[in-house]
Amino acid sequence: MLDVPFRMLSPVPLAPYRLRARLRAAGLAARVMDLKPVLVAKIGRGAYRELSENLEVGKFGEWLFSAHASDDRVEPDDDELLDRFADDLAPLRVVGDPRRWLRRIRDEVVPEFLRDACAHVEAAGVPAAVGFACESFQTNAALALGRRLKRRHPRLKLVLGGIGVHDEWTADSFQLAPWVDAVAPAGTDELLVPLFKALVAG
Repeated sequence: MLDVPFRMLSPVPLAPYRLRARLRAAGLAARVMDLKPVLVAKIGRGAYRELSENLEVGKFGEWLFSAHASDDRVEPDDDELLDRFADDLAPLRVVGDPRRWLRRIRDEVVPEFLRDACAHVEAAGVPAAVGFACESFQTNAALALGRRLKRRHPRLKLVLGGIGVHDEWTADSFQLAPWVDAVAPAGTDELLVPLFKALVAG
């Protein structure tokens, strides 16, 4: 399981570790890799905390990864969110000009994070399957990193789950993110071990 931005830095999430224990009990090798510190080192702890703990600011964290979760192209209307919710940028003034800072993070730092996150996964040994537990402001980061990993390792199986994934994730969602092999909405925990066993078995 990969823990990606922008989940809060604390407390430590229990769900991935519980799933790891269940997978190991079922005979599967499993580990949890926390990739949040990779981004914290690049943007600073204060800015990360605003993006992960402040509900008004959190949407900008999803925005940072949105282009990278699709086709890596920044469209002219991508800044519309910054205009629409300009008042919510106030807590980020600690970084100077929030708009300029967010654009720099999106265009320069996020690609570096995705590259380094892939390197961390590969250094530990590319698994047969990867699960993302999406909670607070993590969905686009999971999609972006999953897309990058799948491109580098086409046989890798990807599962998107957690309380941030809802029942409305249907076949249409897979058309938007075809690199995701399975979606496990909240409330389907009992299906996760059989799902991972099936994916690993091919």
